[in-house]
Amino acid sequence: MRASHRAGVTRQKSESQTQDRASSHRHAVCLAFGCALLLAVVGCGTEPPPNWQWWRSVDTTGVRTELANWRGFLDANKALFNPVDVNLSVGLSAADSVSTTGATLYKFAHLISVQPAPAESGHADELHFGVAVDTIAMTDTFCQVNYWDSLKTAGCRFGYDSLWVVTFHPDTQPDSSVVWRVTSSDRVGFASAQETTKVFDWAARRVVFLPKDSGAATYHVRRLTGFATFVPSPQDAPSIANVVLSRPGRVDTLFYLPRPDGRGLYNLRSIDSLYDVQPGERVDVTVNTSTPADTTVDRNRFFLSAGGTKIDITSGSKQGTGSFSLADTGYQSVYLEVVPLSSLLYKGATHMSTIWAIPVRVK
Repeated sequence: MRASHRAGVTRQKSESQTQDRASSHRHAVCLAFGCALLLAVVGCGTEPPPNWQWWRSVDTTGVRTELANWRGFLDANKALFNPVDVNLSVGLSAADSVSTTGATLYKFAHLISVQPAPAESGHADELHFGVAVDTIAMTDTFCQVNYWDSLKTAGCRFGYDSLWVVTFHPDTQPDSSVVWRVTSSDRVGFASAQETTKVFDWAARRVVFLPKDSGAATYHVRRLTGFATFVPSPQDAPSIANVVLSRPGRVDTLFYLPRPDGRGLYNLRSIDSLYDVQPGERVDVTVNTSTPADTTVDRNRFFLSAGGTKIDITSGSKQGTGSFSLADTGYQSVYLEVVPLSSLLYKGATHMSTIWAIPVRVK
């Protein structure tokens, strides 16, 4: 009887183990089927799974190696490198007799030049990898780079040899309010040129597109944008409506935002289809602004930098017209800057400016 009992226990254990193995087998089959189904779903989808990192450190290295070949051209800080001779003589306006604080007003009577001041430069590459086709192998990849250049405590040195000085005194009204009246207004001249520096922070972003060579961690710059900068902010800086580039038989109008027709400053354009000119070819430029709203209160000053030279191209309160030509072949940038007179002419005023950088291919 004990033997029979032991045999029954043995059979129960054996049957239980057999059931466990069968159950485990079914679980394994279900797991395998689930994984296969997941892979099938992923393979048929239009996007890889979240956080699927298909690039490696060699891809990052490949992008940076290629960018190193372009940094001289891409350096946005060049927009501030060139000095400009202004030779601007101005008088006092009706607005200069009005004050809300009573602080002494200092206005350049004869502004000679504006030059860049040394600053601490910075740079950052924001790398965004992606896939150009629907493939689980992730072999067709690209990198889109937000290419940031910056200057900390950048500055402009304003050279002048005479200055308007306006002082005020309080005039208390019957309702106890205070109106500030002009006490004196004098033009002060100097035997030698004086300088004052206006300090500001500056940052510029352009976008660069680099596809990857199939089967190798090698990337090449294929598309890029221009850039715009606003000091101290887009809300306070002058607003450029458009820029017109013209030469015999061709007129191109550029706008700020990307456009379907490719005429936006921030359109990603092929490096082979950038605005192209021949060495020494003259290009006429017109810059149109939408601010200031009231040109009796403020006006803009316009500057053009190309080929290492910066000139004043002001032709109206909201328009600048000039021309440029480039001698050296290769990729270069043409810089257009707008500065309101309310910033440019007053010694204590905050620096304000808008710059557009237009990439050009000289061939």
